[in-house]
Amino acid sequence: MTIFARDSRIIFDLGMNNGDDTDYYLKRGFDVVALEANPVLCARAAERFAEPVARSQLSIVHAAIWEQSGRTDFLVNIDNDHWSSIDPGWAGRDDSTCERIDVRCVTLPELFDEYGVPYYLKIDVEGVDHVVLDQLQGLPQLPACVSVEDCRFGFDYMRTLSACGYDGFKLLDQSTVEGRVDPQTGHVFPAASSGPLGSDIEGDWLSYDAIVDHYATTVRDHEGNRLAPRTQWWDIHCTRLKDRGLPNV
Repeated sequence: MTIFARDSRIIFDLGMNNGDDTDYYLKRGFDVVALEANPVLCARAAERFAEPVARSQLSIVHAAIWEQSGRTDFLVNIDNDHWSSIDPGWAGRDDSTCERIDVRCVTLPELFDEYGVPYYLKIDVEGVDHVVLDQLQGLPQLPACVSVEDCRFGFDYMRTLSACGYDGFKLLDQSTVEGRVDPQTGHVFPAASSGPLGSDIEGDWLSYDAIVDHYATTVRDHEGNRLAPRTQWWDIHCTRLKDRGLPNV
């Protein structure tokens, strides 16, 4: 039987980038494990979050998430660091300029073994999100909540998450995040941040069948045709409904 880590005090920020999501999770009182492959962004985060690093509330992991551990090539997008990726096609969109670097790579089970299974797993790793989702399958303990940045594989993402045992889903339009205020901390979400935790997103959790229907009439249809304008982009949030309560932090 799969156990969901409802009482964990940890959040994994996979794809830390500039650290805006990590900043929010720290303010909510969680311990944070923030993974980032770009060494420049890791160095900036170490300076920005020197105090939580010193008190062991934050662990910055300079690595890329991948199918196996070891070393791999990572493409840093010079024009838009949000697009940096292991996947050359993803990193080099719009003929943008990339720099190839060698980085350590780790798997999700390895991170769980080292740091513990988090309450919430945020996945935003540009082109390899499916690698993380695939590694969730079959694990004996899983995060109580997961979010993943939507792309053309959104139906596949939701199918995988449902197969893992998640039975409550929400969509968050990321274009609406900027300027939202977290009532618990007063944190104002900046543009391009992931925004609130799934339990704080407006609306009820939807079943798998209901979210697929909602997605197919909101984001893209089953043939892959995009329905939403390009100014909108989405995160898929999910939870195990019977285990969705926040830990006491």
